[in-house]
Amino acid sequence: MRRALTREETIAAIERRSGANVPVYMAKWWGDGLRAQYGAALDELERAFPEDFAAGWYVEPGYDKSPNGNPEYRMGFLDYTGAQTHSIGRAVTLLPDWDQLDEFLDHFPDPNEPGNFAPAIKAAEGADGRYKLGGWWRLFHERFWGIRGMENLMMDYYDNMEGLKRIGEKLLEYYRVIVDRYADLGYDGIFTSDDLGHQTGPMMSPAVFEELYLPLYKAFIGHAHERGMHVFLHSCGDNTLLMEYLIQAGLDVFHPVQKGCMDMPQTAALYGGRISFLAGVDVQHLLVEATPDQVREEIAQMKRTFNRGGGCLLAMGNGIMPGTPLENIRAALEEMYRPD
Repeated sequence: MRRALTREETIAAIERRSGANVPVYMAKWWGDGLRAQYGAALDELERAFPEDFAAGWYVEPGYDKSPNGNPEYRMGFLDYTGAQTHSIGRAVTLLPDWDQLDEFLDHFPDPNEPGNFAPAIKAAEGADGRYKLGGWWRLFHERFWGIRGMENLMMDYYDNMEGLKRIGEKLLEYYRVIVDRYADLGYDGIFTSDDLGHQTGPMMSPAVFEELYLPLYKAFIGHAHERGMHVFLHSCGDNTLLMEYLIQAGLDVFHPVQKGCMDMPQTAALYGGRISFLAGVDVQHLLVEATPDQVREEIAQMKRTFNRGGGCLLAMGNGIMPGTPLENIRAALEEMYRPD
């Protein structure tokens, strides 16, 4: 297998200046239960395949509960004991009543929380010449649905757009500080997520995206660019109707172009010269159901599809599910890391 790529080689691929190397990120994305199934075999794979990125995640504020000793380092502002949960039973509605918006905004967590950048500092110190990628999950849409709950949010798009815009501006204020802290540590890019799509289209109309999200994306990405960093966005589902907006906002790298939701050849043909792709290997069907040779061939085809003198990076599309044959995981990694 090849060596880890240098920062310069990764930047050349992101900026579509060279297709000589295909950077790999999140290839060893072990889903819940996979380590319990394979144990030491996954440790062996982690040692065998290099990390092209030095990934430094900061300690995000909690939602209803703080992740550290400061109970105020959280997005919520109420006692949520006994509150109804949503999103597979993992979250509560943080702002159940719009009349409490001012109190919610006044409670916002401090982006300079002591110690929250300790993991990012450690990752930067161990980068060893690789591309440094900072990040966190959930940007705007995912934050809104965590704050209001999905059903409420779908109605808010039509009943209280101004309230959402106020929350968006508060999020932007917070994110600018986080981006600045990454920039001061010498990071090269920011990775974040916003699952904008369901299986057959976006979760909001293009008109709603244009009014609410596009200005937020432009401001967020523009600030990162001013600080000399690329922006990567993970968004599951079918984002086809939103791609022009994401390009207009200045997004550098899109992940994963989900198989079964987005057409990879068509997506590459329509947008490949204007945005780069962290193309995601299908973990839902390919890795689970195919033979190792079929896995290798599909990944080789992904490289041919997206690598047009650069613009191609590879990842898993999501966490690798338990029950995935180990030989398919190894075949995928071997093909992803195969030198061209």
